Amino acid sequence: MRQPNNTANKLCKLSTSGFYWQTRYSQTDEPDNQGRWARLCFYRQFLIARISRVQVKETVIFVATDYFPTDGNSNPCFVDTKEDFVKAKEGVEKRFNEFIKACY
Repeated sequence: MRQPNNTANKLCKLSTSGFYWQTRYSQTDEPDNQGRWARLCFYRQFLIARISRVQVKETVIFVATDYFPTDGNSNPCFVDTKEDFVKAKEGVEKRFNEFIKACY
């Protein structure tokens, strides 16, 4: 799994719950000059999810891809879309917390 590179990318959030979000490509809410924008979610140094910003005409969508089992099968890749980054981020953290609870 990819480990965070703190010199190349700033951490956008470090919380006491073990989650931290790392910026990728663009440091702002807008894509970089090549149209790329992403945020990576790490939990205790393990990459667990990625949120990408996709724009279709005037609509901005945030696509969250989880890298852990979320639907009871062995496929560790779940994709969810939201119109707000905060809601997408909260969804990732909620699903991961549910996954951790199911493991114990």
